[in-house]
Amino acid sequence: MVKKAVKTAPAGENGTDLTPARTTIWVAISEKGGMGKTTVGLAIAELLTAAERQFFLIDADASTPNVGLTYRQEMYRGFRNSNPVVSEGESTTVSRKDKSSTATKPKGADFILQEQITFTGNADSYFHADKILDIARTQDVLIVMPSQVASYVNRWLEQNDVVGMLADPDNTIDIVFFFITNGTPESIDLFVESVESTQGKIPHVLVKNLGAPTNIRWKHGFDEDGKVRAILDKYGFGSIFFPEMEVAPEDKNKILSEYIPFGEAIDSDWIPFSTNRRLKKWLKEATQALGSTGVIPYHPDYIPEAVVATNLEAEISQRLGSANEASEAPALQDGAQI
Repeated sequence: MVKKAVKTAPAGENGTDLTPARTTIWVAISEKGGMGKTTVGLAIAELLTAAERQFFLIDADASTPNVGLTYRQEMYRGFRNSNPVVSEGESTTVSRKDKSSTATKPKGADFILQEQITFTGNADSYFHADKILDIARTQDVLIVMPSQVASYVNRWLEQNDVVGMLADPDNTIDIVFFFITNGTPESIDLFVESVESTQGKIPHVLVKNLGAPTNIRWKHGFDEDGKVRAILDKYGFGSIFFPEMEVAPEDKNKILSEYIPFGEAIDSDWIPFSTNRRLKKWLKEATQALGSTGVIPYHPDYIPEAVVATNLEAEISQRLGSANEASEAPALQDGAQI
């Protein structure tokens, strides 16, 4: 996606405006249950947290907001107790390094949510969901959707003319759907419906989850009719394979049931050495797959060597260019004023 410069917002409390020029709304969605949207959502949240990328987390699953309870535990526990916990001065975008710091918060990082944002079809829920766009004006947003909400989400998108917003030259908000599938015809049909609901105006990444239960043989039998390739080629969208988390069941259950962020689990003393190795391997493969899409940053600990080399080459080239410009500048004569 092309990044566009925008007018600078007012300076923050330290005199520096930290509001990004553009923001992104990432949506993890599968529409069908059991596809692994929670695991993908957790991986994205861990990636963004490790990358120190300030983001607002919206877990729209009213019954089991596992991602919210893991990466924004206080806020989502508050929702369960019908007690909003986010107020002015308390950010939901704190980093892992310093949870008390406000120096890295973008302008408008403090938002008050009186209740959890969900897509239920209730008239009020659509207006409550409008806060997503308000928040995205100043910071990135990660939304984790439950299953069977596509019709409500599409109605909300239409009510807000989101497609028109994306086409506006002055728009500064990008939206990307990570659509998770197990490769079955039913799941693929739902992916095609999601893409075509906006005529491909909202970018989609097809996430082929190797950890989701399926009878599909990915290398021999997936997309035999070419439907997936046709829709991806039609709109220029991409797909990734998302690895299965092969971790000891008892350790995996502890991490997920106790809502332990992946990074904290890796750094903890209780986790066995072998599980630590397996979890690191999975997190590396998962975040590299997500980062390869180009719509989300890489995990800082798992940036592919080729990407590191490319970035280093670009940095050296930029520095050399600056040095050459400086050397070619006309020398000041004696007595000249700068």
